[in-house]
Amino acid sequence: YDVEADYLYINDVASQIPDIATIHNGRTFEVIQGLVWSEQEFVSNSTNVLLWTMFVDGNEQASGEIDLSASRALPSEINAGTASVSNSGTHTIEVVVSVDDIESGASRDYQSFNKGASFAPLVVVLVFAVTTHMVELSLGLGVFVGACMVSGTITDGFKTTLDTYILEALASVDHGFVYLFALFMSGMVGMLERSGGLIGITDALRRFVRTARSAQLTAFTCGLIIFFDDYANTLVAGASMRPLLDAMCVSREKLAFIVDATAAPIASIVPISSWVGFEVGLIQAELDKILARDPNPSIVTTGFGVFLETIKYRYYCIFMLFLMPMLIIADRDLGPMLIAERRCRIYARTDGGDGAARATGGDEQLKSTNAPTPDTPCRWWNMAFPVLMLIFYIFYLLIVTGDDGSGTQSFLDIMQNADSYSALLWGTMAGALTAWAFYALQDKKGDRIIWFNVKGHVGKLRRWCTSCFQRFRRNESLDEYEEDEGVEEKEHSKPLMNYRDGMDSFLRGLEHIFGALVVLTLAWASGHIMTAVGLDRFFGVLISESNLNYQMLPTISFVVSMVIAFATGTSWGTMTIMFPLMLGPSYDASGGDPVIFYGVTAGILAGAVAGDHASPISDTTVLSSMASQCQVLEHVRTQAPYVLVVVTWSILVGTIPAAGTQAYPNGVAILLGFIFLLLHVIFTAAKVVNKSGRFDCFTALYMWIKKDKDLEFLKQETKRAYAESSEADSSKGLGGFVAAFFKKKNAAGEEDDEVKGLEKDD
Repeated sequence: YDVEADYLYINDVASQIPDIATIHNGRTFEVIQGLVWSEQEFVSNSTNVLLWTMFVDGNEQASGEIDLSASRALPSEINAGTASVSNSGTHTIEVVVSVDDIESGASRDYQSFNKGASFAPLVVVLVFAVTTHMVELSLGLGVFVGACMVSGTITDGFKTTLDTYILEALASVDHGFVYLFALFMSGMVGMLERSGGLIGITDALRRFVRTARSAQLTAFTCGLIIFFDDYANTLVAGASMRPLLDAMCVSREKLAFIVDATAAPIASIVPISSWVGFEVGLIQAELDKILARDPNPSIVTTGFGVFLETIKYRYYCIFMLFLMPMLIIADRDLGPMLIAERRCRIYARTDGGDGAARATGGDEQLKSTNAPTPDTPCRWWNMAFPVLMLIFYIFYLLIVTGDDGSGTQSFLDIMQNADSYSALLWGTMAGALTAWAFYALQDKKGDRIIWFNVKGHVGKLRRWCTSCFQRFRRNESLDEYEEDEGVEEKEHSKPLMNYRDGMDSFLRGLEHIFGALVVLTLAWASGHIMTAVGLDRFFGVLISESNLNYQMLPTISFVVSMVIAFATGTSWGTMTIMFPLMLGPSYDASGGDPVIFYGVTAGILAGAVAGDHASPISDTTVLSSMASQCQVLEHVRTQAPYVLVVVTWSILVGTIPAAGTQAYPNGVAILLGFIFLLLHVIFTAAKVVNKSGRFDCFTALYMWIKKDKDLEFLKQETKRAYAESSEADSSKGLGGFVAAFFKKKNAAGEEDDEVKGLEKDD
């Protein structure tokens, strides 16, 4: 047989990471040489020995031989020994193989640098994200810098940025599933909006609103209902609830907080949302690497199964959803949010307060190109039914794809074995088609919805035929015919959404997701480049070889993810970067401990959401501010203390004792989190309007250190407002106070009008 050296790649010895793209100085690597065999003439005196020699920069590093007669199969790969380099730059690794007189060789160039240099792309991303507030630019520059480090030249770095890293991110089949799922979901949301269903569901909730408390609970409930997409959540809840909360004297800062702090937490933990496909894909990619090293792991082997296991460990998301209704029901706030709320409540301001966006043209920025026409009746069922059918489709398809036909699987086993990519892809498109068919069954006339309007359609067909016949006889022009048809059509019912409207609204619904897909593609490429420069090897060795206690890994993953998300403003980008860096090393360091692995995975997912909440450049932060017409920096300033509170308790009662040291069960951690957050609201926050006008303890400490005349004045005004509200009907609560305020204001206005009238008569 004739032997030919084929491909060549190297593995990192310390971290056991295969096929590395760069070398860290001083780190040992092993060389793997691929072989191709072809049949030759029989040689009777063959030695049946394969000889190999490995060179680095022309210097022999290792050599050996393999007895081919010892096995009936010829080897397709050989381990050509280990080596290391001590200086940075380009290094050529070559392997020469020979059998008898037949010799062949293969070589490949690698770039080497100190292990600390592997942070360079990440540092570039963070620095440019903070300084430019442009996530796309920062991620793109990070990919470019990393590509230059891998290729060795700026020219090759520019080329590989486009034709390797970005193109591979686009060409991946798994990524294609996520693209299509996100697009179909966005298109369906566009149809829900055009049908009036989104406005209808919020209008239905408004009927129960009487006070500021009930208004905020309505906005919170709206955010929970629109669980399937965080973008749709922020846009719908913010824009539709804003007039309602304005009327109840709730500040724009509080509305933006409710919208922002509900959207991502609920969308990230519900198994049916636009986040699921993305999260599952990232998890599955790392699971495949773990399965390659350990075919029988102690964890579930599907991305969706791991996703389900991590829900109970996502303390930040769970605790934030706890904190929100606590604050609303107790009518308490703290820090800048308390000040913003008081300035709205005590003066009965219905303009959103000082934090409301005042920019000229702000309303124009929030007008949707997909809004329902003025003559469209907005009904709640036009959102409820398609969403319920979407949930049914996805659950049904998850069961179908996860059922192995044995009849012995539990429901959780079926969910863990389900093909979530296919279920989400088929389910979202089926949901969109169902929505279109559902709207086709409805006609609108005035403010009424007519179901199965067969008579109307028959009449419309008869009128059309009559008009065509008359046009033919009188030879009328097309313009005259269209005008007559338009006049006649106004007197009859119209389809709620015909096939043209359905397709147009679906395509327009794709508009708001395009920017997110660009960031997503760059984030995938960024995650690839982080591993190419060896950042995963750095963390792997740091975790496995240092004295770091692996039980701290859930907390470390949570904190690091939060910092990266804060700097980059993208939770999805953070997940893409962190999963390759943490999942494999944490699994190895913990010896496959399932709780640690699930805790680390949950820490990344929850930390990304937490950092995204506190970041002023986050897309959801900006979107929440726009939809609520709140100033972005005011939204960030008032929301940050709550993020800090939830992060603190998530670490103290969750990631350290429950997911890390496993001192008590996870259910105890969630219960403790609920209790401590409740105590925090009761003892550290303050009533928005109270008898003494006192502030929360943190604001009071600030006022004790620094005398603030504005806050002292606000304190006195709060006392006055409380005294006036006490005179109102106590059964009406704040509603009575607001009514009394406007009654007094209207009475004063009538007196002014009477005086002006007398002066005019005089």
